[in-house]
Amino acid sequence: MTGFGRARGPVGQDWDAEIFARGVNSRFLDLAVQTRESETVLEAPLRRVFARHLHRGKVEVGLRLKRRRPAAPEVAVDERLLDALLSKLQALSARYPVDARLTARDLLAVPQMVIVESAAAAFPPEEIAELEALAEQAAEALVAMREAEGASIAAALAPRLAVLRSRTAALAARREEIARALATSIGERVRALFPDVPLDPGRLEQEAALAADRADVSEELERLSGHLDQFEGLIAKAPAGVGKTLDFLSQEILRELNTLGSKSRDLRSTREVLDMKAEIEKIREQVQNVE
Repeated sequence: MTGFGRARGPVGQDWDAEIFARGVNSRFLDLAVQTRESETVLEAPLRRVFARHLHRGKVEVGLRLKRRRPAAPEVAVDERLLDALLSKLQALSARYPVDARLTARDLLAVPQMVIVESAAAAFPPEEIAELEALAEQAAEALVAMREAEGASIAAALAPRLAVLRSRTAALAARREEIARALATSIGERVRALFPDVPLDPGRLEQEAALAADRADVSEELERLSGHLDQFEGLIAKAPAGVGKTLDFLSQEILRELNTLGSKSRDLRSTREVLDMKAEIEKIREQVQNVE
């Protein structure tokens, strides 16, 4: 499911923070948290917050921190390099007309001799707690947008489920009609193949009963109706992580429809089952992205 969330606010006395999150469709949770190298300590708290709110989707979380006042820089001198350089200059000055003394400009000209870095950011527990509160706001905004999309998906699924429900009822209502048609068809076929052979009515009824039993779909229709009841109930309640359950149920519905199709001995029923399979495939495409 897609969505966007953003939150801004102060973090401690030194920082202003902005947290944003973008989510797109994915069958599993793929959570990426982007922070600067000096702020990697904040990645784990942000990940914990968003993982509590999300179960599915490819989600990118970004953090922007800005100091309210500049921090004092840190200056480091590579003293081992300086000792080696001075030692070498003294040795050269003893053999050649080389001045072994160095000025500050000379030191700055030597690569890697002097390194100026911004002071490392330290985040006490109080600031991390404030950052987590901002992350909660961003996550809630993202979830709210995804819930709105989920409501629209549920509305789109309702007519498709109604089609499955009505055609399941139609198949159940025609069970006896299909059994009688199958028995008649068997009798007509046998008479066409053996027109001159006297038929035993009892034997013919027995074979017709066996064929009707093999073609009976009452159990499949009962399970299919139960799956549809559960599917509609889950959409109405919308518990956390319902998407994976709906995906599993749609697979089970498709499994029952495949069995119905394989048992079908009636052209009209076969067409009904094919139409139902097309509907459940469309439903599966939707629920694979539902949170």
